[in-house]
Amino acid sequence: MNPALLDPERQFLGCLMQLPTTPARRVLSGMRPTDLADPTASFVLYLAVRAVAHDQPPSPAVLFEHAHEIAERPRATRLHEVGLWIANTYQDAPIAPEQHVAYLKAVVLKAAWRRAVAEHAHRLLQAVAESPTDELHELADDTATVDDLWSRYEVARGHGTVAARLEVAA
Repeated sequence: MNPALLDPERQFLGCLMQLPTTPARRVLSGMRPTDLADPTASFVLYLAVRAVAHDQPPSPAVLFEHAHEIAERPRATRLHEVGLWIANTYQDAPIAPEQHVAYLKAVVLKAAWRRAVAEHAHRLLQAVAESPTDELHELADDTATVDDLWSRYEVARGHGTVAARLEVAA
């Protein structure tokens, strides 16, 4: 079975690649490449944000063009791998992207939030054993990343504020 069918990040990107520029811009609102766990998916999301910022649709051809443009010295093998990944992801995406992409965005952001909570918990556990109390207190209170992801997840679910919904990806 193709792993893209079971991976919400790839499904999200596959749906995104089918959207025209304006709906893609709305979908990308509140998304960051660092929200994705897979490095290739993160890079492709970066390419999509870059394409939409240049008023281009995040179609496979446009994403590949942007990948080629930003490569310092194009390495044929890596560029080929990214191009193949983009093509496979596009091919395996659901057929009605606009109906799925908002749901998939929320799924991706929820996973990113859970990873951020786990990373914060890991840092806290390490600090309990290794850090002075003052540093531990500061680290325990440093939940900005977790809180930001939660807010963006809530907006993606339709439970966030209007101001957050108007954020534009750039």
